[in-house]
Amino acid sequence: MASARHALLSLLSLIMIGCGESHNSLPDFTPSLSTHIEVLDQADEKAATITDGDTIKLVFDGKLATIRLIGIDAFESQKNNKAYRQAYENNITIEEVVQRGKQAKEYIKTLLSKRVKFYLEYDEDFLDRYQRTLGYVWFSDNEMLNLDMICNGYALPLTIQPNDKYAAEFNTCYQQAKEQHIGVFSRD
Repeated sequence: MASARHALLSLLSLIMIGCGESHNSLPDFTPSLSTHIEVLDQADEKAATITDGDTIKLVFDGKLATIRLIGIDAFESQKNNKAYRQAYENNITIEEVVQRGKQAKEYIKTLLSKRVKFYLEYDEDFLDRYQRTLGYVWFSDNEMLNLDMICNGYALPLTIQPNDKYAAEFNTCYQQAKEQHIGVFSRD
C-alpha cells in the first residue's frame, strides 16, 4: 500500500511539473491529491486511436481502453441519429454537423500525436452505460484534453451527473470559444 501511495505521489509530482502559464490560453488546473490517476502510455502510433472528438482509445495496462472524455460532447463525424439530433438542436445542417465532427476528430488527433504519456483522472463514475472508461485526460505538460477541446471550440460542454468536477470551467471556456468564433464556431 505504501508503494502504491508513493507511486501515486510521484506521478502527481510529474503532473505538477510545468505548472504556471498554460498553453493556448487554457486555464491552469492540477488534479487533486485525492484523485485516482492512472498512467496511459502511447508507445507508438498504433497505441492511440480516435473514435471521434470525445472518445479515444489508449493503451492502459497493456490493453487498448476506450476512454469517453467526461464533460464534453463533440459533433458527430458521420451521419447517424445523434448527428441528426445535433443538427436540429444547433439549427445547422447535417453536413455542417459532420464537417464539424471531422474537424474535432482531426484536432484531437493532432493533440494526441504530439504526446506519448497521458494521465487519466476519474470523477465519480468509472464507466458509462456502454462500458467505456470515463475520464479527464491530462498531458504531462499539465493540460487537460477535455478542457482543451472545449476552449479551442471543438466540443460542447456536456454535464452528466455525478461527473461534474470541471463543469463550471467547461461552460466558461465554451462561452468564450463561441464568442470568439474559435474552432468549429469560426465564421470562415
